Amino acid sequence: MSCGSASWSTPCRWRSTRRRAGPPPRPSRLSAITPSPRSELPRFFTAARPSPPPPSTERRSGWPRTGPSSKRRSGPPRRSPRTSSPRWPAGTRPGRGEGVTILKGAEIDRFVASPDPARPVILVYGPDGGLVSERARAIAAKIAPDLDDPFSVTRIDGDALASDPARLADEAGTIPMFGGRRLIWVKAGEKPIAAAVAPLLTSPPEGAAILIEAGDLKKTAPLRTDAERSGAAAVVPCYSDGEADLKRLVAEEARQAGLQVDPQAATLLVQMLGGDRAASRAEIRKICLYCHGQGTITPADVEAVAGESLTLGVDAIVDAALGGQPDELDRLLLRAEGAGIAIPQIISATTRHAMSLHKARLAVENGTPARSAAERFEPPVFFRRKVAVERQIGLWTADRLQRIIVRLAEAGFETRARASVAPTLAGRLLMSIATTARQGARG
Repeated sequence: MSCGSASWSTPCRWRSTRRRAGPPPRPSRLSAITPSPRSELPRFFTAARPSPPPPSTERRSGWPRTGPSSKRRSGPPRRSPRTSSPRWPAGTRPGRGEGVTILKGAEIDRFVASPDPARPVILVYGPDGGLVSERARAIAAKIAPDLDDPFSVTRIDGDALASDPARLADEAGTIPMFGGRRLIWVKAGEKPIAAAVAPLLTSPPEGAAILIEAGDLKKTAPLRTDAERSGAAAVVPCYSDGEADLKRLVAEEARQAGLQVDPQAATLLVQMLGGDRAASRAEIRKICLYCHGQGTITPADVEAVAGESLTLGVDAIVDAALGGQPDELDRLLLRAEGAGIAIPQIISATTRHAMSLHKARLAVENGTPARSAAERFEPPVFFRRKVAVERQIGLWTADRLQRIIVRLAEAGFETRARASVAPTLAGRLLMSIATTARQGARG
């Protein structure tokens, strides 16, 4: 009888495969799980759990391989070993941006002599205003030979640019009438201009160079940090000349004038010069002009030309302040103002001398006689100043000099940021130092 018959007496294949009682079982949710090759599954697999989502076809780095024997790492994903160290172009290294592009030493001289077109944004800044102006003008002359041509050179005041930040990008995108490369020369003032420069660091101009001439910028100043992190910028710092820089400057100017320099004359001249490059170069050229035709610059020539400068110069102001002579200081400051000596130059020279005094005073407090400390003073002082320096070492303590150095550093920034009130700020600080020294500061 067929399976479709009403009689149940004849067994059929379908009936023989059925269970004796109860409905057919539902398929287990774990039936799709591949059985473990081990002898028995862990208890974790005995409970029914929701089916996991289908695995992605792309493997994610840091995830363990799938399979029952894999174990998830508790720590961070393993990194592949580096096969070779990266190489970065000279003068750059990876930072938060594209690269740090701070020029140093000989790199600055090479860049000033031949600016790199691949770095169209150029920031020249630093505490030495004379050196900033000198290098900025040298770079500008290489980019645009005729700085008086209004079609190739555009000058923008920094404070005006801060009020209209979009102007810089508009000027950079302007096509020059007669072709060539345009120069946009910005002289930063007291107002921030980082917002105007930032778009050009991201999308550098192709037919223009942006030259920014700024004063002393803090490490955290947005204009400085943005330029240092951009591969499209060149950062040219300008710090006050040291003894080696001044000696090189004297030799360079003498060579151009066809003169030799007596070693003692060079030492005397270096001690006379201050920290402003423009003022130093002008003084050296004046001596070279005086010695024209005689072949060698002697100490007598330096004293003949710069004798008055030695009396009225920066060193005399520094000695009056740190030597406790407020009346003399007041007189010298008035005469220096009439002579056109820059306030930042005076503050920089006072800071350097205070740091040298601090080092000498530490030696005295460790047992060195004051006269020996004055003989070993760095940088060496002119013999006329040795008595004054020895007296200054005895007036101050190392702790008090440390606090004076901090105040001078703060004043250096303030006098550059607020040029209109710089004489007042500097005068008050120097008079305060002179008054303290006169009281014989010892604690």
